[in-house]
Amino acid sequence: MSGFRFRIYPESQIQRYLIIDIFICVFLFYQVLTADSPVGRFGTFLLLALFLALFYMGLWYRGLRLLLVVAAGCGLMTVFAVFYNPWILLFATVFADFLGRVRSGSHLAVGMAAIFAMYPVTNFVLHRDAFHFLHTAHLPFLIVQLAIPFVVRILEKSESLKHELASANERIALYAQEEERHRLARDLHDTLGQTLTMIKVKSELAMRMMDKHPERARQEMQEVVRSSRLALKQVRDLVTDMKYVSLDQEIELGRSLLASAGIQFDFRKAADRPNLTKVTETMLALAVRESLTNVVKHSQAKHCAVTERAADGWYRLDIEDDGIGLTDDPTAEGHGLAAIEERMRLLQGEARIGPSPAGGVKISLAIPLQPAGEEAS
Repeated sequence: MSGFRFRIYPESQIQRYLIIDIFICVFLFYQVLTADSPVGRFGTFLLLALFLALFYMGLWYRGLRLLLVVAAGCGLMTVFAVFYNPWILLFATVFADFLGRVRSGSHLAVGMAAIFAMYPVTNFVLHRDAFHFLHTAHLPFLIVQLAIPFVVRILEKSESLKHELASANERIALYAQEEERHRLARDLHDTLGQTLTMIKVKSELAMRMMDKHPERARQEMQEVVRSSRLALKQVRDLVTDMKYVSLDQEIELGRSLLASAGIQFDFRKAADRPNLTKVTETMLALAVRESLTNVVKHSQAKHCAVTERAADGWYRLDIEDDGIGLTDDPTAEGHGLAAIEERMRLLQGEARIGPSPAGGVKISLAIPLQPAGEEAS
């Protein structure tokens, strides 16, 4: 059912335009159907059907075809204004909105000329004075309709730039992953590769000396054991570097993610952040990542804030937004707190979710601060 709805009305415009378009269509139909019709009931329904057809094409067409739809729509609005009520010209706002989506400046100019032409043509037919509207309340509405295409054009360009920014961020992330692979390959070659080569050489040397110089062979094998331990340490260090996620870096990445979604971000950093182990900081960073991702995907928020505090033996991070808040939608369970809560439990901490004073959701992460000796262990 939802797929059918999206084919009738563009999914990208539902939140911004759907309610407005419904109001325009309902009031236009009311104005036309309750007025005396010089073309009869059947002719009225044909005109309304033509309006719906042009409206539908305006939703989906771009380029020259959209310009033709706008010109035809302005002509139809002129017919409605002459036959039924001059104030029906106000409903041509919907075609002014469509005009803002044309891609060519020349098409925009022609479309604006069509919008302007509605008023002198209507006034000439009704009053024999093409510029009678200059002395009526129609004039400010004409100015608004001429301004709407520019506003919509700016909004469309802003949305396009936002998508381009998000795409660029994705490409940067891919480049960063590729660079990390190259760095790992270099580290393996420069450190672990050299150590393994040493193990190979000393093992071969010990095998050759085993019969004639057993004591020397034993010394070489001891060197092999020490080199093996060194190799194991190098592997552990590499794995630790790969798994470590910086909290500050994750917050900055979250800032970029929220900005690409048009959400203002505010980070209130504690003046005295405690020293956290790499494991603890990584767990917190991943919990913050998941929380901010949920804000982008589900909150419909305008603002999000992360507050950092350390007091009373606890380190706390609060993530709150001003979005739509908690819902009872069963499909939302897949993006719950399970993963975040699990990470906090591993740190002997806790994660809580509840309403935010700003009207959205507040996620509170808290972990106990351990003495330096215990945390290091």
